[in-house]
Amino acid sequence: DISKYMAEKWRNLDEAERAKWDEVARKDRERYEEELALFPGPKPRPKQRPKKDPSAPKRPMSSFLAFSQKYRSTVRQNDPTVCQK
Repeated sequence: DISKYMAEKWRNLDEAERAKWDEVARKDRERYEEELALFPGPKPRPKQRPKKDPSAPKRPMSSFLAFSQKYRSTVRQNDPTVCQK
């Protein structure tokens, strides 16, 4: 299962490597905040679930998701037996 493999790899990252991914997530959060400020529609509220506007900005990626997105293809190439469930 590729998700378990990626989670294990994420847990074993050293501080410098994890800081790099945290920085990617921070920049994506800033991008999201800027797009949200410019978005004319209703602001998403956590408790109420309005109908999703397709033109609304996408939520920012976490540092783990950015890490997984970068290394998923590499993991699949190196170990074809790992599958996504």
